[in-house]
Amino acid sequence: MTKADEVIQTMLSLADKEQAKILQHFFKTGKGEYGEGDKFLGVRNPQVRQVVKFSCKQTTMQDACLLAKNEWHEIRLCGLLLLVYKFEQAYKKKDLSLMQDIVDVYLSLHPYINNWDLVDLSANKIVGRFEMLTRDFSLMDSWITSATTTLWQKRIAMIATWWHAHETFFDTLIYRAENLLTTKENLLQKASGWMLREMGKRSSEGEDMLEEFLTKNIATISSVTLSYACEKMTAQNREFFKDLRHKALEK
Repeated sequence: MTKADEVIQTMLSLADKEQAKILQHFFKTGKGEYGEGDKFLGVRNPQVRQVVKFSCKQTTMQDACLLAKNEWHEIRLCGLLLLVYKFEQAYKKKDLSLMQDIVDVYLSLHPYINNWDLVDLSANKIVGRFEMLTRDFSLMDSWITSATTTLWQKRIAMIATWWHAHETFFDTLIYRAENLLTTKENLLQKASGWMLREMGKRSSEGEDMLEEFLTKNIATISSVTLSYACEKMTAQNREFFKDLRHKALEK
């Protein structure tokens, strides 16, 4: 039995049918919904993290990949968190070659990174951090602008900019947010607004750039993106931009 098999057996033993029903509803797995057909065991995130904690040193990259391709959502999350662990270890050792390998593997798994939590718990810690290390943003920029990439690929590219905000490197974040201004996908509107909010939190420069971005794009920005972007502002500033958008749409 491989380590991946052991992890799968452990995860299966933690299954909770009632919790699984709740998660299937929460993550929109019904027909026509964004998570259509996804399967849940009903394992809570703290339990998944415990499994990762106890298995991370023994699992290989191949084990992590096998887990990330599993039919069960929580087992896929386990595999992705193992890749996060491996990337963090490579980052500490400044092993650029291994980090590149992990990023390549992670991006190849994008068909299985197919719900917002799977993206949000892994993309910034692997792709975003590597982008900031190498200053190569071209692939994720192309994912954002391409008409053929999926919702989840675009969300990976947008969530990766959390590290851009963290290191007060805002140009690429703004570029990707601009390219999502007209998206009708609610989950991309939320991701864009979240990253814009992070930009505004990091420094006075980020706050100024957020206000400039909102003012410039107020006529095209969605109410969802605007709400997320303004969340950490004062009530007065939130109302100002909400009113500004309302007036722009009336013209």
